[in-house]
Amino acid sequence: MMSLIEVQTSEIVKKQIGYKWRAYTGVFTSLVVIQLLGLLFSLNGSGSMGSGRTGYDVNITYYTADIVVGFTIFWGFLTAFLLTTKAYREDDFAFVTNRKTSTLSTIVFLFMICVIGALTALLSGFALKLIAYFILPGEEMLLTQGVGNVSAWLLGMFATIIIVFMFSSLGYLAGMIVQLNKMLVIVMPVVVVGLMILLSRVGFQIQVYFFEFFFEENNAWLFTLKTLSATTIFYALSVLVSNRLEVKQ
Repeated sequence: MMSLIEVQTSEIVKKQIGYKWRAYTGVFTSLVVIQLLGLLFSLNGSGSMGSGRTGYDVNITYYTADIVVGFTIFWGFLTAFLLTTKAYREDDFAFVTNRKTSTLSTIVFLFMICVIGALTALLSGFALKLIAYFILPGEEMLLTQGVGNVSAWLLGMFATIIIVFMFSSLGYLAGMIVQLNKMLVIVMPVVVVGLMILLSRVGFQIQVYFFEFFFEENNAWLFTLKTLSATTIFYALSVLVSNRLEVKQ
């Protein structure tokens, strides 16, 4: 009997994922828009250096996908936040469903779009170099670096995926908390910013430690463990809040 229930649950989750994939096409439109904005902001380069001697000057500008990745992280957070709104949540109940299957299908859907977002963000680095090549003055030369070490590129791809997915889990948690009380959409940012300011006055800059904890980790295994652990915690808390929301309703 339990096996039949598990099969039924998995089938419902798969149907909901398929439905969300077809219905929520707006998330891909927003992804294209935000990555184009990222490319626009990246045209000045992510870094530069220069030197000069008698008769010539050398200016070097680095073009990378870092800014586009940053915009994509924000997109992942915002998309997950919006999927917690009542309009999106009620769409799930076109199926025979419950809060568990709804949450599971949303998490899987978020992971799928985060993979797409991370992949296109990294590939935009090559598009950025091509754009820079055509808009640079004729006397300048653009030297580009290809994929090079494939394993290193794949590792960077994996890291980008789990980072975007981690921030989507944080956005999903924030959205679920806001659904408990609409006033929290105003109160929560004020509390977070206020707490950051208070802690910075005593020498504890939480945003700096957060950045260092995740983004300055040199060990790939530790980085993966930290990121996936944080993602699991955020989504687990989201489920708890979701259950509370179901009782409230």
